[in-house]
Amino acid sequence: MPEKRTVRLEDHYLAGPFAKHWTVYVGESDVYEITRGPGKPSSASSSGKCGSKMYINEARDGRPTRRSWARSGNAMTLVGSTFKTDDEIAAFNRKWLSSNTEYELLDTNCQTYAQELCQFLVGGAFQMPNLPQVGTDAWASGPGATATGTGPIRSARATVGKAGAQWKSLGVEAEGPCAAASASNDIKNGNFGAFSEASVGRAEVKGPLGVRARVEPNLDTGLGVQGGQLKAKVLGFGFSLGGGGIGISTPLGGLGFGNSGK
Repeated sequence: MPEKRTVRLEDHYLAGPFAKHWTVYVGESDVYEITRGPGKPSSASSSGKCGSKMYINEARDGRPTRRSWARSGNAMTLVGSTFKTDDEIAAFNRKWLSSNTEYELLDTNCQTYAQELCQFLVGGAFQMPNLPQVGTDAWASGPGATATGTGPIRSARATVGKAGAQWKSLGVEAEGPCAAASASNDIKNGNFGAFSEASVGRAEVKGPLGVRARVEPNLDTGLGVQGGQLKAKVLGFGFSLGGGGIGISTPLGGLGFGNSGK
């Protein structure tokens, strides 16, 4: 049986909260990200320019590079877990590159790739920290569940499904009832504390500059740091601060700006 591995997302800030590069980590050290190609620096600042040919990890064979922790100043967010093998991921990457050949900031970019890879890896319960900042994409997933019982982050999440779409800087997503719980002690990657989530459904809209609003009857409760953001909630009331964003939550929904999570 294939090994079960965690799936995490790294945020790399290029221009404050308004420009971010997304990198996907599978397991302890397998890294997947959009780069500009052989011989180019693999740093996020060289992730691509409009009209340039896209590569994954400076190549087109779909294989990972290795790095075991977030780059300095960045944070990681747990997306879920996967049983996908290296060969299955490489096949997905080659197919993705054949359909998405050129980097386009407002259409196909590093965030588009990271979101589609995370959905492929985790399935219906995949949970990104935010909607993409820019891009053109659509996604949908049915019921799903994911759990991570090893390592510094222990987490479980179940959902009846979600659907969303992104056009340039405008994004929308809707999700049915879901529940989640997590406890983490991963300070070096920006995660510490315990959280629980219970929602009867969510409808979210995001506009330019990361302005976002959501309607979500919930009883979310927790205290700590997730993905580099300080969060405190009691029965839906709370806030998130840091990591380039700020958010306010109530038992009926919330508002946010920048890189603000729930």
